[in-house]
Amino acid sequence: NIPCCIIKSLSSLKHRHISTPVGSSSTMNKHKQKQSPMVGSSFGGGYLHTTRSHGDAAASQKYIPPPLRHVPPCNYKAPRLRQKKEEVAKANTGSESKVATSIVNDTIVHDDGGTSETKIKPHPREGGDSVESESSYNPLCATSSLLSGQLEDASDETSPSSVRRGGCADPTVILGSITDDIFIPPEASILDKKAQLQPYGGIGGGYFTSMRCALVEDGNDTGSRTFLSGLKWEVGASSECGVKDSNEDSYVVINKLDEMISSHGLKAFAEQNVGKTKQQGLFAIFDGHAGNQAARFSAEKFPEMLMEEQSALASRDSAILSSIEDRTLVVLSNAFDRLDREFCSLCTRDGREWDSGSTALAALVVDDVVTLANLGDCRGVVCRVVSSGIAETADSEWQELDPEDDEDMLWDRANGAFSSGERLYWREVTETHSPLLPEEEERINAANGWIMKETEIPTGQIHRMDFFDEDVVDIVKRCFADRIGQHRSDPARSIQIARTCGDLAVSRAIGDRDFKAAYNLPTQTVVEQRKEIAMSWDGPSVFIYPDGHSGRFKGDLVSSVPDVKFFKIGQEGVVDEFLIMACDGLWDVMDGDDAVRIAKNLLFDKKLSAKDGAERLAELAKHLGSSDNITVILIRFYWEEIDDKK
Repeated sequence: NIPCCIIKSLSSLKHRHISTPVGSSSTMNKHKQKQSPMVGSSFGGGYLHTTRSHGDAAASQKYIPPPLRHVPPCNYKAPRLRQKKEEVAKANTGSESKVATSIVNDTIVHDDGGTSETKIKPHPREGGDSVESESSYNPLCATSSLLSGQLEDASDETSPSSVRRGGCADPTVILGSITDDIFIPPEASILDKKAQLQPYGGIGGGYFTSMRCALVEDGNDTGSRTFLSGLKWEVGASSECGVKDSNEDSYVVINKLDEMISSHGLKAFAEQNVGKTKQQGLFAIFDGHAGNQAARFSAEKFPEMLMEEQSALASRDSAILSSIEDRTLVVLSNAFDRLDREFCSLCTRDGREWDSGSTALAALVVDDVVTLANLGDCRGVVCRVVSSGIAETADSEWQELDPEDDEDMLWDRANGAFSSGERLYWREVTETHSPLLPEEEERINAANGWIMKETEIPTGQIHRMDFFDEDVVDIVKRCFADRIGQHRSDPARSIQIARTCGDLAVSRAIGDRDFKAAYNLPTQTVVEQRKEIAMSWDGPSVFIYPDGHSGRFKGDLVSSVPDVKFFKIGQEGVVDEFLIMACDGLWDVMDGDDAVRIAKNLLFDKKLSAKDGAERLAELAKHLGSSDNITVILIRFYWEEIDDKK
């Protein structure tokens, strides 16, 4: 059913080199519901010309550790750099900004007319060029102690102990905390799509060590060498408003969580008498709906609750929970439960009438263990370059990327190219929570709820797709070649959407108090802690009830209990690995293998930073026609040799 003209146009665009400005415009109606994957349409453009290395030129490039890489002299430029010249020109002419402050000639101009001095700090990877350097400024108009801490921590993105909040919780474009009285009206916290959100990049780890083995060549002889290495990571994060009117996504990155726990006077796992750990990092995405209140609250409060729960567990020093997996499971589950309870209680306090909710995906890295906790439809995908024959990648969950193209997809870390001894595998490490899942449907029906199902064809997606982007053309061609009707970038596919009680397109989330028992009980009932409440409660009047429904429910329709999964970094035979975390704005239009392929190309082939990789993935999702906000976190794990003589 694909029009022949589309296929012909894709074939011709593949060989054209046309440059057009980046830009898009769209208007969308707001809904109480979690938006379906493709709603409305918009025409937009933008061109990114990428280059690919082949043959001896690629093979001759040496591997460079992430901290030592520089932007290579190629045609590719990260999205933020393509727009930098226009932003600098706008700032120098004193143009007004829609956000709380603007920057003009190294001076912050506040809405009240006041000014303060600041410095424009270049990103360390991009040198000191004034056109391509990255502006770093703070609004300096905090209305809460929380924000002052945010500004202090976010001022230096290269500091491993910094806290970085982004999206609708970015302290450079918002004022105060979502709990401040100024944000009681629901419309007060809207983050306009014109707000300039900068991507984040940072480095963490290095304290957890392990003996590693590597092949070495001495003339015609090949041997192995064992050496001490520290596990480190390079992280990039980006949040795009996309075609929506406002950004309701947020994210948080903490590269040195244990140090932050200690700085707050709390006890971390590293201070336990039993099972001491060496390093921790926290990375989380919150995808809001029906307002950004839940996503902002989560980005602000979740790290605090996680630290307190970890301190409480570490203080007990229980030998029963000696493994990292057991401890992180307890800490993350308790933190999400507290987060949901406190936000739902806040939604009607002091005159608030908030109806918002948020899906969530959090990754807690402790030593070499990654624990992922997921609520809703965010996804995580892990990719590994491994030696052939590794048992862990032999099961059905792991898929080899382009196994038929051995020459291109076998990576040799030492030579900066792929070789015949190693292969690239990937798999999804999270499960999405849709009312379509049998276990979710069973729980909803048991609570006397119902599920409304509908089928859509995302015809508006093709109008938003940017066919001047070569990666878009490659992905769509691959879709037409072997996966018509199944590929997420296929605009002719049919999408089945299920809504909890005809309203919400997910079955687990933070917030959404209308769907939860503890917050719809009679007013005279006081609930100290929300447990599994086996009593009926009156449903909200906003629901459209089926004929004959009693209007009463038993238990939660939407759950706040996360699914928790684990995987280890640096298993035997693993040469390189990275983790992609993203909200449904990316996964609605991109399959996991395509995301892995793009990230591999940027990190390994072009040797760009994780920051540029995350930003490019978010941009590509927009060019593929995504109708939602897009937030991506890309984490590259690597081992760095430690000189034991020092």
